[in-house]
Amino acid sequence: MLNRRFVGLSLVLCTGVISSLLSAAGRPGTAADTDPGILDVRDATGELRTLDVDGPLDLDNPFFQDLGTNGRRCVTCHQPAAAWTITPANVQARFEASRGTDPIFTNNDGSNCEGAVSHSLAEERADYGLLLTRGLIRVGLDLPPGAEFFIESVKDPNHCRQATNDTSLYRRPLPSTNLRFLSAVMWDGRESSPDTTIPEDLAHQANGATRGHAQATHDLTDEQAQQIVSFETGLLTSQIRDHRAGRLRSDGALGGPGTLSGQPFFIGINDPVGLNPTDASFDPNAFMLFAAWAGLKSSPGDRQTDARKAIARGERLFNTRPITISTTATAAPRPN
Repeated sequence: MLNRRFVGLSLVLCTGVISSLLSAAGRPGTAADTDPGILDVRDATGELRTLDVDGPLDLDNPFFQDLGTNGRRCVTCHQPAAAWTITPANVQARFEASRGTDPIFTNNDGSNCEGAVSHSLAEERADYGLLLTRGLIRVGLDLPPGAEFFIESVKDPNHCRQATNDTSLYRRPLPSTNLRFLSAVMWDGRESSPDTTIPEDLAHQANGATRGHAQATHDLTDEQAQQIVSFETGLLTSQIRDHRAGRLRSDGALGGPGTLSGQPFFIGINDPVGLNPTDASFDPNAFMLFAAWAGLKSSPGDRQTDARKAIARGERLFNTRPITISTTATAAPRPN
């Protein structure tokens, strides 16, 4: 078995200084040098910006602390350089840098099959193939009592052995940013209920992730859970620069997380079927960030302006293009 050890502090960002976070994120700390509440990182299409509306990024927060038994932290699967989630490129780089010993490669849920044991680096690449190629973590769930569905048959392309749960579901960790716009927690909303608030749901989710993904032996304290939730809900992230279009706040455009910080939100806002509690009418123009670019004049060879006009056209298309939903599947009758 591969000797799993915790390596590369910069890979999991467990240091307590801004410069190390920025270095691990893949760029020098130019933005944080002038504003410790801003983190800029280069990505495949330009530059991504995170704004902490509550002040300097708190890297001593439990979000960055080792609170489990396998070396994982919240930040292990919520990487600033990957918009506070993970991507295949991010995971592959960590695999190569650590030779498979980064804590994300843990077989309680990182491997394709439950409890996979790798005897070589090549075997580990295969055993963690879904994580490496698609950024997917395995989640074992049992069929809930009273479910409105049933498991009729199982197809297992990974050829796993019998698991301890009814199903193995694979999903990419959700970004731990822009959470002020959530209406439910988790992909399927299973962390939310009519009797709890989103902050309460996030605290419960943080504890479940620590107990499950990080294999902690005890629950988070109320203070630790609250600190994690406060950190997450203070983050806003958005693209700030595009390789072709340049800065997304130039010539009247309103890109970047600063715009998000002033965006009103409540359940039912701009509802198309009249459920807005303020009785405001539905406005199909949901996005107007780049409307100012629609009228830009370009000259032959002006690739930046052409890119900006294309973004404005895409925004208008999103706002105005009707999408007809038809021929949807219907539920099959449940056998007696």
